[in-house]
Amino acid sequence: MNNEQVFLLVIVIIVVIMVAIVWASKTRRRLKRVILGRFGTGPEAGQAKPQAPERTQPGSSPHILSVDESKAELERLHKLIEDRKEIARTTDISYHLWGLYQNLVRHNSPNSQDRHVQAGEWYDVKILQASQHNGLNKFAFELKGVKYQLVDDEEQQGWCENMKYFSLFLYNDAGRCLIEIPMKMKVDSTGRTYSISSDGPKAFLPGGWMNDFINVKLKRQRLHNQEIRAQKHRERLSEIEELKERFGFLD
Repeated sequence: MNNEQVFLLVIVIIVVIMVAIVWASKTRRRLKRVILGRFGTGPEAGQAKPQAPERTQPGSSPHILSVDESKAELERLHKLIEDRKEIARTTDISYHLWGLYQNLVRHNSPNSQDRHVQAGEWYDVKILQASQHNGLNKFAFELKGVKYQLVDDEEQQGWCENMKYFSLFLYNDAGRCLIEIPMKMKVDSTGRTYSISSDGPKAFLPGGWMNDFINVKLKRQRLHNQEIRAQKHRERLSEIEELKERFGFLD
């Protein structure tokens, strides 16, 4: 073995020794952090990266916010709520639901002659049960294979002069409130008038369910318009026949 080969061999041995030392040092520090971290006594114990706040479980004590934190959190929530209310206003989901509810209530009355309801169907809505309990009007139904319940608390609310304020709720099959619509009912010489509060819903969980309700309301409106046009057509035909007979324009 010549001098050049010996020199290269020495260099390789030195490199191997240095790599081994570095690896051993890193391994030792890593083990030390693991051991100290397990007992929470390491130098980085008080400098850990903040984690996302965990959801408060029912029955557990919520994190107590400081004065500044509570102000910031309330402002954040108000902004998020306004964003969601804007979704409700843009889609007119409150009006679609109220329109559907009005028809469910009207067609579910004992004097109803509507053949769709008597057969258990109302367009795409399958009515399961209508009931009243403790001043709550409840209508359980199924839409596209999903069960829902509409509830109003009108009978539970008192009068303010000639007006009454109440809420219309939509629940899913799990009992979760998807939307709470604030309503106002006014009574005058013309009868009862219902209107939806312009402030937006008091509770609202946007989701795919909105499209199903909007579509069924639009379908109902389209079929209703077709019925109106057909009725007007029949009335015109009847008027034509009557005028021809009166003035001698018979074919």
